[in-house]
Amino acid sequence: MEGLDREALIRQAIARDKAKWVVKRREQIFKSARGLMDCTFERDNGAVPQLAWARRYVEHWQLMRKENMGLLFWGPAGTGKTFAAACIANALVEREVAVGMITLGEALLNLFGMSGEERIQYLESLSTCGLLILDDFGVERRTPYAREQVYEIVNRRYLSGRPMVVTTNLTLDELKNAERDDSRIHDRVLERCIPVCFDGDSLRREKTAQRIRRMRALLSGDPAAD
Repeated sequence: MEGLDREALIRQAIARDKAKWVVKRREQIFKSARGLMDCTFERDNGAVPQLAWARRYVEHWQLMRKENMGLLFWGPAGTGKTFAAACIANALVEREVAVGMITLGEALLNLFGMSGEERIQYLESLSTCGLLILDDFGVERRTPYAREQVYEIVNRRYLSGRPMVVTTNLTLDELKNAERDDSRIHDRVLERCIPVCFDGDSLRREKTAQRIRRMRALLSGDPAAD
């Protein structure tokens, strides 16, 4: 009986440590976008059919990691790409995978203020985590400096042999037929990421329209809005 109690206490301690790690990791991942913590497969309402790709990616994570294969979510803004990517992040963190998720714009801002060892450590953190999610790829300013920083982030990840999930508003043709300065970046993404087209209506625009209609009804005194 005493042995069973000891085993139960050990399991409880392991569960507590895991829960603490998950909370801490989520805070790190979503520190600048805390709303993404709520993006989980359990909240899927069927509005984004491409979420099936994200689910299967998580289900086959061990193989995806072994083969160094990621996903490229491409299509118009507001179609659920970031939601799907965040669902992957939250699901894999529950499996104790060290996920990093950041917009390229934020990554560039971070690098702009760094130099020396701090910069090296930051780039290392992006290249060595279990899965790196790069959100809003291609939205950053196309200056020579920005191109070089994006290339360094993507190339380091490419050489590390670890997978990426990338979201972009660019079309597949734009990615495949990029100018020379961008093609060396895009080629690495396309080589390691399976393209998935998000081509539905803008969910963000529809949610905004619904919210405005509800607020308008409320302010007009419509009792149904309460």
